[in-house]
Amino acid sequence: MTKKMYYEDPYLMETTVQVNNSAADEHGPYVLLDQTCFYPEGGGQPADRGLIGAADVTDVQTIEGEIRHYLDRQLEPGEYVAMLDWQRRWDHMQQHAGQHLLSALLEDHHGYKTVSFHLGQERVSIDLHQASIDQETLRHVELEANRIIQRHLPIHTRFVTDQQLAQLRLRKPPAVSGEIRLVDMEGIDLNACGGTHPDNTAGIGMLKILGTEKAKGGTRLYFLCGERALEHFGKLSDMSDALIGKLNAPLTELTQATDILLVEKSAADKELVELKKQLLLFESKAMSPDKGVIIQSFTDRPVKELQQLARLVTQQYPSICALFAAQKADSIRFVCARGEDCTADMRETLKRLLAETDGKGGGTPALAQGGGNTTASFERFREIFGEIHAN
Repeated sequence: MTKKMYYEDPYLMETTVQVNNSAADEHGPYVLLDQTCFYPEGGGQPADRGLIGAADVTDVQTIEGEIRHYLDRQLEPGEYVAMLDWQRRWDHMQQHAGQHLLSALLEDHHGYKTVSFHLGQERVSIDLHQASIDQETLRHVELEANRIIQRHLPIHTRFVTDQQLAQLRLRKPPAVSGEIRLVDMEGIDLNACGGTHPDNTAGIGMLKILGTEKAKGGTRLYFLCGERALEHFGKLSDMSDALIGKLNAPLTELTQATDILLVEKSAADKELVELKKQLLLFESKAMSPDKGVIIQSFTDRPVKELQQLARLVTQQYPSICALFAAQKADSIRFVCARGEDCTADMRETLKRLLAETDGKGGGTPALAQGGGNTTASFERFREIFGEIHAN
């Protein structure tokens, strides 16, 4: 049985351990230790990382009652120095304690029960049982949480038996039986929890609610604590400084400046669309049929643009058939079109062209498109189209 030193002292960063067994499973090589400062994944909290000797600890899992320390290499049984990735552990301690505080305030003051907790690499989240939560409640809870953090309230842990547990009022029933570990945030929260936490609320640092979204019939609330929250604020500050410079507007007027820019962009986009239509119209009028067909190849041109061009040309010349192609490296895209006075089926024409490629396509008798990979020159496709449709 591995001694769980992370319960005795969650601030322990380095210790000497004995590798009792070295093995491997489908997840890779692992070792079993006499004692460990590495917390195994569980209860919403990710596993610790660090070093055992010269080997990187890549994961820690409890499997079949064993705490398996997965490594990037095999270690022989013996004595080693184990060093915890403290920054990762401290971050997890801050986020986990912040979750206890946030969940307690939401339930006790506003009736929102926490269903689950997830400590992600970028954001931390809790799922609430109700489908929505208003912004005023979120602001109130966030302010109250940070005031409690500043009060430096003790966070204690202890183990109790099932009999002792029956005399206590926990936030929710424990998921396991037998000896239960409790985390007590003095006067705020008492809950069964196997995770690691600071020894007082000041260790949480700060708590910032990022936002909410609907999830699983309830509400998913995202938040950050401590140094992770501080880093997030730093990124937001850098982004706002960059926008202030680019938009030439103070922070309080960034939204207004952005709205003006979006209105201008929308107008410019509409104007650009109209100009493209005019250019396509001029381009179509500059084309003339040769023996009842118009055939032209372009380099890497959008197919939608070729479809518009084909419609304009066949409107101008109702009795002709047109083939436009866009070539790129070893691939080609076709647009086949006919005028309203023509009876040819462009789908059949497209099939003949695609037989020279590995591609596919479809459409209507009047307009079909498709393409694929090919090393054949465009002249081959010009020849096929001309054989089918030239007068």
